[in-house]
Amino acid sequence: MWFGLVDPQHAAGCILAHSIQLDKRRVKKGSRLDKSLIAELVESGVTQITVARLDDTDLHENDAALQIAVSLSGEGIRLDKASTGRVNLFARHDGLLCFDRQAIIAINSIDESITVATLPENTWVLSGKMVATCKIITYGVERATVDHVVKEVGNGVVVKPVVSHKAILLQTCLPTVKESVLDKTGTVISQRLNSRHAILIAEQRCDHTVESLAAVLAETHSQVCDWILIAGASAISDRADVIPAALEAAGGRVIRYGLPVDPGNLLLLGELHGRVVLGLPGCARSPKLNGLDLLLDRLACGVDISQTWLNSLAVGGLLTEALDRPQPRVRAVEKTSLNIAGLVLAAGASRRAGTINKLMVNVGDVPMVRHVVNSVCNSNVGEVVVVTGHQHEKISDALKHTAANVVFCATHDQGMAHSLSYGISRLQEVDAVLVCLADMPDITVELINTIVGWKDAETLFERILVPTFNGKRGNPVLVGRAFFDTLLQHIGDTGARFLMKQYPERVIEVPVEEESILLDYDTPQALAELNNNES
Repeated sequence: MWFGLVDPQHAAGCILAHSIQLDKRRVKKGSRLDKSLIAELVESGVTQITVARLDDTDLHENDAALQIAVSLSGEGIRLDKASTGRVNLFARHDGLLCFDRQAIIAINSIDESITVATLPENTWVLSGKMVATCKIITYGVERATVDHVVKEVGNGVVVKPVVSHKAILLQTCLPTVKESVLDKTGTVISQRLNSRHAILIAEQRCDHTVESLAAVLAETHSQVCDWILIAGASAISDRADVIPAALEAAGGRVIRYGLPVDPGNLLLLGELHGRVVLGLPGCARSPKLNGLDLLLDRLACGVDISQTWLNSLAVGGLLTEALDRPQPRVRAVEKTSLNIAGLVLAAGASRRAGTINKLMVNVGDVPMVRHVVNSVCNSNVGEVVVVTGHQHEKISDALKHTAANVVFCATHDQGMAHSLSYGISRLQEVDAVLVCLADMPDITVELINTIVGWKDAETLFERILVPTFNGKRGNPVLVGRAFFDTLLQHIGDTGARFLMKQYPERVIEVPVEEESILLDYDTPQALAELNNNES
């Protein structure tokens, strides 16, 4: 392939490398230069253009991407159309994403113009999820190079299908363990299994002793099931503890105790009469992602669990919540009331406001920041946290008679994301957080209550609610707890709005009649007015 500058009149059959704005329209890069387009360029006075000219031994970017994607496409994969040198691979069904890691690395080592990117290995994916993409960087690539890549593909990228399984749950009991805890554990485990197309066919409880549990395990021999899950009244602390000892007393064996995964270290993998036995870690009582989920993903798809794979969990074993996983959660609607907190970001230095701190300028007869905090505190949210930074003492003093909890973020000068993540770290046990900006004093109590009173409370934990006025999005924004781990890792000078681009399918727009959601005090006119007021 040749790449460079040419006179348009000598570019027939070439590919336009960069977009060009003409008098009447914009010609996109990647366009084929035929006689009609060349005439249009000449008529517009264009004397030089950058083009790519393919040789007879080259493949067009779309053809090359498609050939590689087809060779990569294995069980459970569908492809979209080739466009701009890219073909995306999607899951045809729920299941476990598998591929040869070394083969993917080898493909990307052949030629810098050919790239293949995937989701992490052993990712649980839902039907329709994009799992990989093939992108050709240049407008063409040699056929021989593509042939070389195809030979390196190996087994390709596959999504192992889910196989139906049956499980029983055994729970051991101590006087200190409440019945409600055992009931909730049963519900969470059942939901966890259902999300992987497995069913819980029976549950049994016994004393937390080796003798009692061994007797119950022996009785399971007559039950038709694939997995036996054991939730102990206390965590497994040693191979000689109650659960492993009972398993061996019943004629089973311990395959592995302990995982390099957190949460989920104290998990036991065993076998009894040809059935898988899982001694659950204490965190399995919670629906939050833990080591048990990683094993269930594999078991659900009939994929082998080897000691090598278990050891490999160490890399990436510090788990965070994954929004795309079908993890069960205790729905907020099951509670008597939602636990929604308010988070007011008041750490900025007001650099565009000149020498003043705009948050301390009076709105009515109180400082702006207090005006905002009062609205949040008087609304239907519960706990209110205000994150400060610049002039912490002044703002704290202005808020000392409010119900808000004022906290100082030491890294506030590194960007809004640091203040946001610091505030979220103080609000881990709530269903959602209303993120408010401290320079929006026109936000009313009624507006806040409209947002936090969203009717579909059952799925609030996995939603982002944003108010709109005449179709325009504004503030404040309500963020469900499913996004908290993502926010805790966020850096830079942006707030929660990046979530809307990253998870557009989770966004719910709440139409309101108040234009105040669009107004802050960062416009030149507003800042000028503040400076005048202050002077």
